[in-house]
Amino acid sequence: MSLKAKVGGIWLAKKETTWRAPALYAVADTPFNLFTIVGGPVKIYSLVAHLTTAITTGVTWHFLLGAVLLDAALFAAIGAIGTTVVVPLNVGAALIAPAQGSPVPSILAAAFNVFGITAAPANIILALGGAADVDGLVSFTVEWERLSPAANIVVA
Repeated sequence: MSLKAKVGGIWLAKKETTWRAPALYAVADTPFNLFTIVGGPVKIYSLVAHLTTAITTGVTWHFLLGAVLLDAALFAAIGAIGTTVVVPLNVGAALIAPAQGSPVPSILAAAFNVFGITAAPANIILALGGAADVDGLVSFTVEWERLSPAANIVVA
């Protein structure tokens, strides 16, 4: 194998992260495209919401990849500043307190042998499940790797 092929393989296999700045999300705006997969398939390892201000309302949400649910059920995302919401990719969301941590994939995802998903170009979507708006600022991060040289995940 040539040096160029080896370097190309290493470049393709590295994990990337794409971050979406903190924002408020309103029922009137959903479904809300968070990220867009472009240029080819990717493998998604984690999708995490980080509460940069507290959420105090009874808001629930789903994450989707196009029309496919990434979580098992509507999730109530109420938490203090610094709380993270880890989406274990088609298993069920887990609320992680600011002083704790969560491995990637999460323990819940690993219990179901879910270590990531392969995704073709599509939108990663946040859909609010009820009448409540998100009353706190939330940022989102997706951890992924390319499965083709032109693949990328960008903020929608």
